[in-house]
Amino acid sequence: MNDKKTYDMLIIGGGPAGAAAALYGARAGLSLLVIEKMMLGGEITSTAWFDNYPGFPDGVGGPEFGALLEKQLAKLDVPVHSGDIEKVELQGDLKKVTCSNGEFEGKTVLIATGTLPNLLGVDGELELRGRGVSYCATCDAAFFRGKKIVVVGGGDAALEETIFLSRFAEKIYLIHRRDKFRGCSWLQDKVQKLPMVEVLWNSTVSRIDGDRKVSSLQIMQDGNERTLEVDGIFIYTGRLPNAPFLAGIDLERDERGYILTTDKMETSIKGVYAAGDVRQKFLRQVITAAADGAIAATAISQHLYAY
Repeated sequence: MNDKKTYDMLIIGGGPAGAAAALYGARAGLSLLVIEKMMLGGEITSTAWFDNYPGFPDGVGGPEFGALLEKQLAKLDVPVHSGDIEKVELQGDLKKVTCSNGEFEGKTVLIATGTLPNLLGVDGELELRGRGVSYCATCDAAFFRGKKIVVVGGGDAALEETIFLSRFAEKIYLIHRRDKFRGCSWLQDKVQKLPMVEVLWNSTVSRIDGDRKVSSLQIMQDGNERTLEVDGIFIYTGRLPNAPFLAGIDLERDERGYILTTDKMETSIKGVYAAGDVRQKFLRQVITAAADGAIAATAISQHLYAY
């Protein structure tokens, strides 16, 4: 698909940041296009449930939240294109975004592509990905009903997913490289009360073994080697910005690759904005991503049509 139309705003990413930008942009009368390779809602749609977003007193499922975003944007006739980003050209008055199945042109670009899981970088991780190695409990938990598994990490994500996995697994080893968790206290309390969870402090994974699927892990615990016979491993050891298409582009980012912006979500390139988890920020949550998107669309509207 090749689209010769020049949009006011090209939005790369249809998660909470991109969807909120589309909502605010459409209501401001901007012509815009959302480019998203997954379903609207982005990675939050793979989360079983979250209950920290205003307006949902009983919480809401990730897939349901994504479906609601899709319905909302459809009511505003916001076009959504499905495709992987291959290349972006951000300099000049007109920006170009090339996908695997189309090329698009816009007066401005909003980058709202979120983050990706940080890999452990150990032998067996990539080879057994999808065959016992997972980064998404809600995607794969059902495959491990009644089995022994490992969760790696000590932040909120690791603790939340351990709680979710406890509904399926017979035994969970929670591996953390330090002697205390980084996650919030109420999640720590809940995890430590789960009878099937065994916390392995001061531990790291050194190798993941298995023929066609995960069968065991080699770990280091307090300086000693240990083998854990398990059926799977869920990894939650941090995130990295999801913006490989920015390689070689002179756009200011921090040492980890997160995009630097002003309070109006402006980047170092005129006409290019960033919103949500892909930018450097204090808190990465659905609510802050949505706020970023609203700010970015409003700033873009003012940039294009000063008022």
